Amino acid sequence: MKKILLFALMLTAVQLGAQTTREIDAALKAYQKSKDEVNGRRAQDAAAWVRFGKALTNVYEVPTKNLWVGLSSMEARVILKDIRPTGTEQMTIGGEVYDVVHYADKDLYYAEDGRLAFWVVTKPLIPQDILGDALNAFSKAYELDARGSQRRDITAGISGLQTRYVAEGMTANAMTNFSLASKHFGNAVLCSEHQTVNQLDTAVVFYAGLMAFYANEYERAIHYVQRALDLGWAQEGAAYSILANCYKHVGRENEIERVLAAGFTRFPSNQGILIDLINLYMEREEDPEKIMEYIHSAQRNEPDNPSLYYAEGNIWRNNLGNLERAAASFQKSIEVNPRYAYSHYTLGVLYYDAAVDVQNKASDELDDAKWNAMMEEMEQYLEKAIEPFEQCFAITEDEDLKADVAIYLRHIYYRLQGKNEAYQAAYEKYNAIMQKND
Repeated sequence: MKKILLFALMLTAVQLGAQTTREIDAALKAYQKSKDEVNGRRAQDAAAWVRFGKALTNVYEVPTKNLWVGLSSMEARVILKDIRPTGTEQMTIGGEVYDVVHYADKDLYYAEDGRLAFWVVTKPLIPQDILGDALNAFSKAYELDARGSQRRDITAGISGLQTRYVAEGMTANAMTNFSLASKHFGNAVLCSEHQTVNQLDTAVVFYAGLMAFYANEYERAIHYVQRALDLGWAQEGAAYSILANCYKHVGRENEIERVLAAGFTRFPSNQGILIDLINLYMEREEDPEKIMEYIHSAQRNEPDNPSLYYAEGNIWRNNLGNLERAAASFQKSIEVNPRYAYSHYTLGVLYYDAAVDVQNKASDELDDAKWNAMMEEMEQYLEKAIEPFEQCFAITEDEDLKADVAIYLRHIYYRLQGKNEAYQAAYEKYNAIMQKND
């Protein structure tokens, strides 16, 4: 079966190769003919503008007409059998490694699995903005189509351009040309909201803004990200953080808190928004406890959400340095949901770190009585850490987290093993686990 398929591909390739020049000539001839029509006696004919739009779209397609993403390098060699590469090289773009095959009119980028990831047309059949001109042609046809006789072809043509613009945006993103990617996604938005299509793609609106953000084009990013939010697309809250950062870069400080507060109200467990709010108050030298107003409001709205109490605990611990209130918040989170592993884990880390702090202070203490008291305090913190760590180890399904907890418990039980046989046995248990993991 594979041999039959390969033979069929080879036959197709020979046929395609033989037709390549004819296809190019035919595409250019149809383009020139339709261009002459709309520039001449058929300038007010909707059907002529539709033909011009289709001809432009075909001119755009010809260089890569028989390629598709996911094509193996072997299949590509068969399909492009009569078209010789001009060179090859390996390139690293955005941390991804590609094998690039150069042709006279295009470059093909293969991922590490040997399959075609994307391509770039380096020599289009006509040196102009082909997709833009095609969109203008279909739009002109729509203006002239008073009776609606061309509506189906116009809609199909513009919808097809939307798909092509999205593909171009994805390619530009892969090439880390974020400014160009934003422009392509923006043009896809224009297509999707055209009167004859009228199916605005909110995800594409957001990506037009995201790419602009990556390109440091902050005003453009603000336009698209805010529009995506207005349409209900928030990317699980990330859109609010992006928008706030854009406002920060353009110096519109009064907008930052408004955006982050709105984002927190809608996505109270989004840690990125919380961190941005905390950093905002700290940069302004305002009281970070102000963030608690938002957290407590969210807790009133969702009293059974353990992540909100977990977030409060992290603020008390990491930003306000109040370990007692942090521990109380983590305990509340556990009370709300005993299987919320991260609260168990972080409570254990809180007590463990407190023990380490006491031990470090004790290393500088010369008074024996004070030193002994500090060692006793350290061991008390270690013993407090045992239960939350053990609970986390028992309930988590995250193997990395489980391994991390095992390291903590081995250290704790090693330090306490002389106190009783149970601690000794626990040390041996976690030491064996760690040796097995190693």
